[in-house]
Amino acid sequence: MKSLKLRYRNLETEVFRQLRDKIEASRIESAHFSGKCIKINVFDYTELAIVNDELMFLDNKGLFYSIWNGDCTIEDLIDILDSND
Repeated sequence: MKSLKLRYRNLETEVFRQLRDKIEASRIESAHFSGKCIKINVFDYTELAIVNDELMFLDNKGLFYSIWNGDCTIEDLIDILDSND
């Protein structure tokens, strides 16, 4: 069981790292604050950005939501990576 948990944590860490890399390499400026983002269409979120060194979702009103809020699964985050290639 430990190896499955470790593999899951490693996958999660890798997905977060790749999302950060995509945002940092993005040429898209957020419509809601002075910073880079990637455009997404997941639930009611329209952007994913790094705010105060945290991955944050933004909605169309510019409200910020932690990536840890529980709406997105690791599979949803992988879909975000795949759709922004």
